[in-house]
Amino acid sequence: MNTKIIGILTAVVLVALVGFLFYFDKGETVAPSSSKSMPAIPMPALPPEITPATSTPVAAIHATLEAKLGSVELELYPAVAPKTVDNFIKLAKSGFYNGMKFHRVVPGFVIQGGDPLSKTDDPRVGSGGPGYTFADEINPRVLGLGEEAIQALEAQGYQYDFSLSSLPVDVGALAMANSGPNTNGSQFFIVTESPQTHLNGKHTVFGKVVKGMDVVRKIKQGDVIVKITIQ
Repeated sequence: MNTKIIGILTAVVLVALVGFLFYFDKGETVAPSSSKSMPAIPMPALPPEITPATSTPVAAIHATLEAKLGSVELELYPAVAPKTVDNFIKLAKSGFYNGMKFHRVVPGFVIQGGDPLSKTDDPRVGSGGPGYTFADEINPRVLGLGEEAIQALEAQGYQYDFSLSSLPVDVGALAMANSGPNTNGSQFFIVTESPQTHLNGKHTVFGKVVKGMDVVRKIKQGDVIVKITIQ
């Protein structure tokens, strides 16, 4: 009788012990499992990194600027600034630039030409043009400008075309000189030293120097543009 009772008690203890171990074994896997099933907190999406366009666009048009010190080979990019390139080509082919002077040369910065008043001793030199103006062709986002900077420039009157693949105002850049938003005419400048990032978003870049930067850097104020030819 006692042996039978002891056996029953032993069996009960064993069952209880197995149940106890099974409960805690399950308990160790529940917490990680439930924590894995918790919905993840979404991280804020980062804006896509904007890389300024520096590669040479396809279908460049070649031009040569002849000065007394030598020739400067240019590439014009109609895919980047179609109206600006078209204007420059028409003026060059008509002989508009022939005999004009580089009326503004700032060492370590730019050389500037394209003012018909530079052919004379007119004191207003620097303010002349072809008799008309046209709009800028700039996409500031491609140039790396943030939305706050873009809005500040728009408040100044700049109007942008976000479908364009603009180029930065870098060394050798051929860009339109202007007196403010949408005042392009015939005057242009070439950057001689260092990227001029403070001009990005304010001036339409429509080409670059591909050969003859040594000539560009030797040009002095008053030097003459013999002619510009389009190939």
